[in-house]
Amino acid sequence: MLLMVVIAVLPLSMVTLFATKTTKHSLSLEVIRSNESRMEWAAEYFDEKFDQMQAVSYSLLLDKNLFPNVNGSMNKNESISAELENYTIEKLRSLYNANNKNISQITLYLKSKQRLFIVDKDASRSTEQLRSPEADWSKLAQSNRSVSQILNNKQKTFTLVRSMNRFEDREVLGGVAIDVRWKMMNSVLDMVHSETNSQVFIVDAQGTVMYEPYSHQVTFDQSILKKLVSKPAEPGNIQLKQGFLFYQPAVSGQLWIIKFIPIEYVTQGSSSTLNFSFFTAVAFIIVAIVVSILTAYFMTKPIIRLTRSMKAVETQNFDVGPFELRSDEIGTLERRFNSMLSRIKELIQIEYKTKIEKRTAQVKALQAQINPHFLHNALQSIGGIALSRNVPEINEHVRAISDLFRYSIRMKSDLVTVSDEMEHVGNYLHIQKLRFQDMIHIQMNIDDECRNVLIPKFSLQPIVENCFIHGLEGKMETWTIIIRIEKLLDDIEISIEDNGVGIEEERLNQIRKELETEERGQGDSMGMSNVNARIKLLLGEEYGLFVTSKKSQGTTVKLLIPALLNPREGDLE
Repeated sequence: MLLMVVIAVLPLSMVTLFATKTTKHSLSLEVIRSNESRMEWAAEYFDEKFDQMQAVSYSLLLDKNLFPNVNGSMNKNESISAELENYTIEKLRSLYNANNKNISQITLYLKSKQRLFIVDKDASRSTEQLRSPEADWSKLAQSNRSVSQILNNKQKTFTLVRSMNRFEDREVLGGVAIDVRWKMMNSVLDMVHSETNSQVFIVDAQGTVMYEPYSHQVTFDQSILKKLVSKPAEPGNIQLKQGFLFYQPAVSGQLWIIKFIPIEYVTQGSSSTLNFSFFTAVAFIIVAIVVSILTAYFMTKPIIRLTRSMKAVETQNFDVGPFELRSDEIGTLERRFNSMLSRIKELIQIEYKTKIEKRTAQVKALQAQINPHFLHNALQSIGGIALSRNVPEINEHVRAISDLFRYSIRMKSDLVTVSDEMEHVGNYLHIQKLRFQDMIHIQMNIDDECRNVLIPKFSLQPIVENCFIHGLEGKMETWTIIIRIEKLLDDIEISIEDNGVGIEEERLNQIRKELETEERGQGDSMGMSNVNARIKLLLGEEYGLFVTSKKSQGTTVKLLIPALLNPREGDLE
């Protein structure tokens, strides 16, 4: 049934997807091409309009009656005359009347007169109040810097601010602020707004929206605008998940024209193709199902029989009757199934034998554990005889040896407490003192708060043993071994120091390299490599062994482990 459905639907689906993708791609290219040209033409229109507004400000700034001292000195004490004030007001009024469709207000600042002249639709006036919404003209005059900027003040207007500077020393002589109506750009923005559901607006060089003539909710992340306008003033477009975003710089990059076209505009052209393909596919699916049911009635009976046999095998019923083998593909499946049954029966026999061998090995392992226990009990018996014969020294030494064996077999965990490990080291040192008598001086300094800290089993005794084998034998003076255990912040430092013959520099570097690379050591470093590897494996790579030594002065081995406390005493038994 599935095969018939796939045969019927797959070709149609592939053709539909290809047609949809091609239509969408072609429409996307057309949208990009047409909107790029519209955005470029709109930017040229913006530049032309802003040049016209700048021409209004230039007509004031270049008027020698208003700024007679552009190339010379300025008389700051000159008082304003009635004729000059009337001339200034009439000049501003004539410019306003000539451009009142685009300009809502003109403000002129004369530094020499310390006055502002303001003309709008309501009145013409002058004032000594030099602070206005557009700028603080008194501060601007003191800064002596050239200003030419566009300010956003309301949704329907923006302000062009420009200063007049003397050519010689750039001193500010005055300035002009022109409030311009955004509606003068509506004609070109209507042309850019060619799609009804598109979004068109103007932003400044910081990405802040200054004008949005069409009330559409922004459907993309506006933080993208700040990234786009922060780049060099180059036009372009990007495809977002929500649609296409076009950006075009204007007025030397002070303004950016932004247009966003939702992805639905591009996909709606392919919707009709998809709908037609969907209904066609449904019709073919129905036909394919009818045909497949008729075919299955005649051809799937042996397959159902084989399926039932497989289900019987799943319940571990391997007594499946022989099939009437066919000569077609289904007969091949039945032969393979019979072969698989034979192989399963063989594997069951092999697994049964493996389990028996495993249990035999476990029994032998349990029997092997009896030997250390027997030796431990035998040593205790010898100690008892020594006590009965009044020889406590022999009992004490036998007890130490017995405890060594007991320690090796009693704890199943890989971690033991520092107290238990030090007890094991003490038994080993006790046996060594029996051998070397007063030649050995042992010193142990253990912080009480470290005794219940966990440490890998058999971590200290191999290092102490190295002190005897490689450090102290052959030294004629008194042998000294100092063991210090102290807490450093969240870690525990265990220091084992001897006054032996020390290690040569070349051999010391080799040992350190083996510890760092976790290579398998040889000779005197094999035990330390084993301890170091187990500490890193159980406690972390930042812990382990560190060796320092000086020739003829002794060797110090430090173990660094975390201060991991045993949660309950006796858990490791």
